[in-house]
Amino acid sequence: MDKIEKLRWGFIGAGGIAKKALYPAISKSNVGEIYAVASRDRVKAETISPNGVIYTSYDELLADPKVEAVYISLPNSLHLPLAIKAMRAGKHVLCEKPLGMNAAEVEEAIAVSKETDRIFVEASWNRWHPRSKRIREIVESGELGTITRIRSCFTYDGLDEENIRLDPKLGGGILYDLGPYSTVAPLWILGFPEISDIDVRVIWHKGGTDETTRVNYKIGGAVAETVTSDNISVVNWLIVEGTKGELRTGGSDSFISHNSPSTLEVTVNGSARVERFEAFDPYQLMSDAFARVVRGGDDWLMPISESLTFAKFFDAIFAKMGRP
Repeated sequence: MDKIEKLRWGFIGAGGIAKKALYPAISKSNVGEIYAVASRDRVKAETISPNGVIYTSYDELLADPKVEAVYISLPNSLHLPLAIKAMRAGKHVLCEKPLGMNAAEVEEAIAVSKETDRIFVEASWNRWHPRSKRIREIVESGELGTITRIRSCFTYDGLDEENIRLDPKLGGGILYDLGPYSTVAPLWILGFPEISDIDVRVIWHKGGTDETTRVNYKIGGAVAETVTSDNISVVNWLIVEGTKGELRTGGSDSFISHNSPSTLEVTVNGSARVERFEAFDPYQLMSDAFARVVRGGDDWLMPISESLTFAKFFDAIFAKMGRP
């Protein structure tokens, strides 16, 4: 595609993920720029606004005609209302996961996306990583034979009691935090076959959010075994087993490979190989793809239909989970 005018981004929210991930990604971009930032904390906004356009009101940013697309990185419960408001204001939307607190909310936002003809994408950056795409390619090729089991785990330890991820009123909980990576990985790896026999084991935080969630389920002809936790030392793995062999991500970076080299270990019929991937910034791959599509180019964006499937899956998990 020929050189395009840079997409003018408006950031809604100036927290850690915006500063550490999307700010450097778009700052390096040839197809996008951070035009404005809206945050109730002006000091935070100033640290990620290269052009110096600061708003302390989200509505003021949405009213700025120069803002073409917004990136939303607010607490989970605020994603849907701001996404809808942004699309109605004529902005394209890249929104942190999860898009909504349930499937009905996601369906509502999708309807607005169609009504306003605005692009609406969930910022599941790991899906843009070349290694993730290679995993899907290997499985789809049949090299591993029929897939029989997929195991995934994503945990960390260290949230303080004031962290919004522990606030149920703001959509906290580990399933919404890390589930969009490890819990749903078997779905996209296998191409979204039918799910059944969902079994959920939960350890609850005293504040009312799920802090360790084990979700096992059948998917197509395979079994999925997944773990997420904010109260276990960092563990990060992804293993896909088939009748002819298996693949696994090397190291402990299955869902966090960002600006670092990574590997994929593949064993088929007793023969092993290691596939190596150079350092990538998948946040930049994601935001650049988004910008090119807005400008009319042809690039891959995670389909919104997949986000809806994930939301329905989470609804089913929560139904099994109950509440403390």
